[in-house]
Amino acid sequence: MNRDLNGNALPKRKAFHRKAWSVEEEKLLGTKSDRVLARQFGRTTTAVAAKRHGKHIKLIKAWRPEDDNVLGTRPDSQIARLLKRKVENVRWRRLKLGIPCRYVHRPWAGHELDMLGVKPDHEVASLTGHPLKAVRAKRQELGRPQADQIMDYWLPEEDALLGTMPDAEVAKVIGRNQLAVLKRRRRLGIPNRVPARFVWTQEQIARIGTMSDRELGDQIGCPGYVVTFKRRSLKIPAERGRVN
Repeated sequence: MNRDLNGNALPKRKAFHRKAWSVEEEKLLGTKSDRVLARQFGRTTTAVAAKRHGKHIKLIKAWRPEDDNVLGTRPDSQIARLLKRKVENVRWRRLKLGIPCRYVHRPWAGHELDMLGVKPDHEVASLTGHPLKAVRAKRQELGRPQADQIMDYWLPEEDALLGTMPDAEVAKVIGRNQLAVLKRRRRLGIPNRVPARFVWTQEQIARIGTMSDRELGDQIGCPGYVVTFKRRSLKIPAERGRVN
């Protein structure tokens, strides 16, 4: 028994029991700083660093702003390969910054598959929540061509105006982009037969909105769409006594 200088018995020292390392703890070595892991494991920073060195695991690299910018844009496993980090480190960093993973695999529902090739890819992505790349890949996997955004969304009355006036004027009348009008007209093989420009008199302008555009056009000798375009450019209501 150990005694002090006065011959008194010294209390027995508590036996030191080294806390065993679990598989989960060893797997996390190097995924975060030694200090962070020490707090998480309830160990000293020195013990964590020693264990990491013993396992020949390098300390994690500092996260750069450009590294953070790619988090959540792909699955964590792909980001890990891209940044040459462990998946656990990537997942920890993403969750720490509150960044959701938008590319978690999700099965396709039947009604979602029915949209592929019928609606534009970006619209399917918006309606279903699937990433745009996943939508495109799934559509190609099913062998379906991309939806024709131009052909699907044009009304017959809009087609009837093509080639009857300059593309820029058609675009203003129907509320579309001039380039879209040009592409649509060429797609349908419609030449740009632009009639001679109609010269308006003050008396004719005063009659706009007092009858339907078609009736006024018949009376003053110009197509009804010319009256419609002029009325809209002057911001005159379609109804001022009669409905067009």
